[in-house]
Amino acid sequence: MQLVRSVVIVGGGSAGWLAALVLATNCPFLEIKLIRPRKHVPVGVGESTQTDFLRLLHRARVDLQAFYTECDATMKCGIYYEDWNFPGDHYWHPFSSLALTGSYTAAHHYQQLILEDPARYTHEKYYAAVHTSYAACVQQKRVAPEAALALHVDALKITKFFERHLADVEVLEADDIDVETADGEVAAIVLDGGRRVSAQLYVDCTGFARAVFRRVATPQILPYQANVNRAVAAAVPYVDVGREMAPWTKAHAHDNGWTWSIPLQSRIGSGYVYHSDFCSPEQAERNFRAYWGVERMRDVAVKHIAFDSNTLRNPWEKNVATVGLSAGFIEPLEATGLNWTITSADLLSQFLCLRYYDEHARAKYNASMVGYIHDVQDFVDVHYKLSARRDSEFWRYQTSRPFPERLEARLALYAEEMPSDLNRVKTWPWAFNEVSWLDILNGYRFKYRKLDIHPVQKRQAEEALRQIAAAPRQAIDPRSWTFPAPAPGPARA
Repeated sequence: MQLVRSVVIVGGGSAGWLAALVLATNCPFLEIKLIRPRKHVPVGVGESTQTDFLRLLHRARVDLQAFYTECDATMKCGIYYEDWNFPGDHYWHPFSSLALTGSYTAAHHYQQLILEDPARYTHEKYYAAVHTSYAACVQQKRVAPEAALALHVDALKITKFFERHLADVEVLEADDIDVETADGEVAAIVLDGGRRVSAQLYVDCTGFARAVFRRVATPQILPYQANVNRAVAAAVPYVDVGREMAPWTKAHAHDNGWTWSIPLQSRIGSGYVYHSDFCSPEQAERNFRAYWGVERMRDVAVKHIAFDSNTLRNPWEKNVATVGLSAGFIEPLEATGLNWTITSADLLSQFLCLRYYDEHARAKYNASMVGYIHDVQDFVDVHYKLSARRDSEFWRYQTSRPFPERLEARLALYAEEMPSDLNRVKTWPWAFNEVSWLDILNGYRFKYRKLDIHPVQKRQAEEALRQIAAAPRQAIDPRSWTFPAPAPGPARA
């Protein structure tokens, strides 16, 4: 058993600062130091968040309006998918509270209505019937307050904001950062060959290098076949901000991959994602520039990124826990990067709140994270597996290759019972709830079995659909969004 009062975080990117924010918020007793290279070159992507990011800011008593302004943020109500099932088609994955309404929601019932009366109830009408956000967000490009639960952020600016906010976190910089070990564990981090910085736990946020973790353990990698492994990204200037700013992240599928678009206040964060087996970096850059327009992109510098989809089976070994890209990555789809960082840091904090950890804590943490990772992998993979596209070598491969038996079994179960809180394991954190699964599967016209629904559940779901239809649709210009003033208290910015 190891008592823990101090933590050293190695890495000064978004993962390092989010880990510091989570640990400082959830474990205020900890003494936290953050070590970063003097010449840190961040990846600069990961600008689309999930709902846990905004909840974390609330818990940390961050001045939301100050954060929003200083980090070039915009509201995110969901993800808009275009051309994924076939060219000309779209689907909508919004943030929603529907999953909290029971095991058989309005979303479940609408899927059953499609089976009962497909002429009246269609997959195309599903999103407008089930999600009040569809009218404002998709049809008007306006913020729907009920879905305004996440943010688009500037990945570089958030680290500077958190550094100011977390005044109690000691920041150390060095040109040379080395790891000293003893008895198979980290004994200290050595800065510039001189100062030794020690703690009871070390958090590796050094990205794919895993510079601290590799000194105490050989990485064991979870088997996973990546759908994509490269991206070319840039900060794209607005041509018409009023027309181009939208309250969602856009994922637009193409012949050889897909493009993300993340509208910030001053620019659009964007990247073309592809697999190197089907597209060269040169062709990817040409495709990316053509997508936005050669003239618009003429003076825009792009960054080519090769990412590793290798994920650690045991992200916490000895006295080193990995957070962020050090723990693993799948791909940019569904904005799981920052979500993964927050989830792992939050779970870590739950064990550290006991003021000690041992081999049992590590085993439980690692098992929980594997469950989370499998959920993310399945959810990402299904976007490719179920597509009706066969118009390129890339899509013919994605839709015919073998996927994990776990995903095949899951889809067979969902076809039989529909995604539900009753057929989901409760012992690890989930990245996506059952309504999220319904939303994505609807985009691919997924077929369910006709269920024998209890009359009470059926009446409740029918009433829920009527209430959704009658609910007023609020639509706010994304450029005019503001947060209420913070409540009195020790908020810092």
